[in-house]
Amino acid sequence: MKVGVVGLGHMGTALVQGMLRQDLLADLTVVAKTSNAKKAQALGIDSFAEQKDFVAAELDLLMLTVPAKATVAVLADLVAAGLPAKTVVLSAAAAVSATSLKAVAPQNAIYPFIPNIPVAVNAGTIALALSEAGEEEETTLVKGLLESLGDVLIVKEEQLSIAGVVGGCSPAFIDVLMDAMEDVAVSKGLDREKAAGLIASVVRGTAVLAQESDRSTADLKGQITSPGGTTIQGVLALDEHGFRHAVHAAILAADKG
Repeated sequence: MKVGVVGLGHMGTALVQGMLRQDLLADLTVVAKTSNAKKAQALGIDSFAEQKDFVAAELDLLMLTVPAKATVAVLADLVAAGLPAKTVVLSAAAAVSATSLKAVAPQNAIYPFIPNIPVAVNAGTIALALSEAGEEEETTLVKGLLESLGDVLIVKEEQLSIAGVVGGCSPAFIDVLMDAMEDVAVSKGLDREKAAGLIASVVRGTAVLAQESDRSTADLKGQITSPGGTTIQGVLALDEHGFRHAVHAAILAADKG
């Protein structure tokens, strides 16, 4: 399978890193359309500066990870340069509808998706819309590749925006939480390296438990908050300082952005 990536910003780079990591797909070749040949070289992939050379690579899948305002124009240019009709297009621009992409690439199957940065280590969370998708074989191809990068959540296209905000922005919110926890642990005498390792382990373990348990997060919290114990005091302190409200506000603000 040959995959082309347009845009080697943070997300494009993370997707490439995840696809290449651990040789998950033995027959996978990744190439990029970019003006930054040095970045592509550092990733260990071939790159093309010209549209015609890029589309001549006979891509099976095309990932668009350019800014939303440029996505339709970029795809239109690729089609004009000779993008094969068989190339399946995945667009990571949440604000760009499959319909608007289909208008400039009527022969190509279109799959809007929103990945997040942990795809770089094959632990991503990826929202995928199938409303303007192609044939079953093409959908299987897309899902197979994305599932190699992390968890794939199938949503309606109108749900893609909020799913993308929660999945795409939340790693930064969690990083802020982890950074704050690390600082207070250091203030109480734990060295920073151990504090960082401890907190990362806690976050990972908590997430795995939440995924594998049939209990709600409220119930899981209840398992830890013993009557009169230290954890419930901490939870009450979070509520007193508006932690839940801050989380709500962060997601709603990101969704408006």
